[in-house]
Amino acid sequence: MNRDHGPRTTDHGLKSSSSSSSSSSSIFSSIWTRALILALLLIFLGGGQAPGFVPPPNGQARSAVVDVFIDSGAVPLAAWQVELAAERGKVKIIAIEGGEHPAYKEPPRHDPAAIGYKRIVLAAFNTGKDLPKGKTRVARLRLQTLGDTEPDYATRLDAAAAPDGKRIRATVSLVKG
Repeated sequence: MNRDHGPRTTDHGLKSSSSSSSSSSSIFSSIWTRALILALLLIFLGGGQAPGFVPPPNGQARSAVVDVFIDSGAVPLAAWQVELAAERGKVKIIAIEGGEHPAYKEPPRHDPAAIGYKRIVLAAFNTGKDLPKGKTRVARLRLQTLGDTEPDYATRLDAAAAPDGKRIRATVSLVKG
């Protein structure tokens, strides 16, 4: 019986830990319950501001939009995953919207905890027959920028797949609006 409780490396190079203890789920949920209560207390006792809120310097907050495009060439785009991060400037993600094609009208999947920060991983899939080909907007990010520095963004296409589930060659691009 393997009872390795140490960190292990996944296919993506990220470290995770494993545990074979059945009591860990009750401890885990208890920790998450405490964390949720603490977060709610910080929000309510902190004047309604989320933890980590930084007021805009000298009132220089601006709204910005960044559109995420994927070009799948002649192959229908059935699934995709993109990582986006602001490398320069003070940026907060405020909201995430869907794309232009009906297959990706709904906002992509993402970790809701990433809202309010400057890095996010977005992903979506569609098993329908009407899938986009070529360059299509798959998401729109609404951002708040602070200060005078013009933000610079980095993006990486982690995955793109055809309807049969096979990886396809595709490119990702951003358009600042």
